[in-house]
Amino acid sequence: MIHTTADIGKPKVISAKEKIEQLNPDVEVVVHHEMLRAANILDIVKDYDFVIDGTDNFPTKFLVNDACVLAGVPFSHGGILRFDGQTFTILPGESACYRCIFIKPPPANLVPTCSQAGVIGVIAGILGTLQANEALKYVLGKGELLSDRLLIFDALETRFREVKIKKNPNCPVCGTREIKGLTDYQQAVCALG
Repeated sequence: MIHTTADIGKPKVISAKEKIEQLNPDVEVVVHHEMLRAANILDIVKDYDFVIDGTDNFPTKFLVNDACVLAGVPFSHGGILRFDGQTFTILPGESACYRCIFIKPPPANLVPTCSQAGVIGVIAGILGTLQANEALKYVLGKGELLSDRLLIFDALETRFREVKIKKNPNCPVCGTREIKGLTDYQQAVCALG
């Protein structure tokens, strides 16, 4: 929703910054025009009150989860594939994290890539709006967050479904704490979960 055909070939972070500043010139947009890696992600997330994960691949989703949980930074997960989307909010130390549901990244080629499966832009807009609302609720201390609740959106049926999730005592990040450092996973896939 934030990118147009005029932005083709332009880095998404620059395109997004320009659109946000056009909407509200009083907003300060801090751009991190770099690949998220195990070596840099903690330095990036540690300074934020809340992170919104809108990444489009499993390796980065696992990296964001692990970094935010280890750093104690709350965040909203969002994932889409074709006509489906999902989101939930992770409160490190309090709620289930991404790995409580999805212990490890799926094997390469198990999930189709974005170009193979397709991603519908309006669904990204719907999920992004829900995630922005989660960030606002968190910062304002108002309402009920989607922590321990996975919200699934089916655009073809225009239905939302909520699945309760529990903190997994065997989770390698927030349960058994086997994972104490960060790993760069090598796998290019589109993310649904």
